[in-house]
Amino acid sequence: MAFRALMVRNMRTADADQVAAAFAEHDRSGFPERLGLRARTLFHYHGLYAHLLEADSDILPAVHGLREDPAFTEVDRRVAEYLTPYDPERPSMLEARAEPFYVWEPGLR
Repeated sequence: MAFRALMVRNMRTADADQVAAAFAEHDRSGFPERLGLRARTLFHYHGLYAHLLEADSDILPAVHGLREDPAFTEVDRRVAEYLTPYDPERPSMLEARAEPFYVWEPGLR
């Protein structure tokens, strides 16, 4: 099974284009491939932002390890003005990870 992580934040729906543009530019840099990211999907729903990462294995330690990389800090800086923590007690993206509690995939029992 592939690795998936879903991060949750607050975001005004009107800011979706700016957030998407920041990630689109970032994704063209080759940075996601360096991490082993296979897909990124951004969602918005009534003030909530959800960021789904998909990879072959857990990439979150690698993401955390690159927090000083200019490519990472630049996209983080750009989206920070549009995204706020869902829970102020857990401000980091790693703390904003939703915990899966049910998964269905074809062939799983």
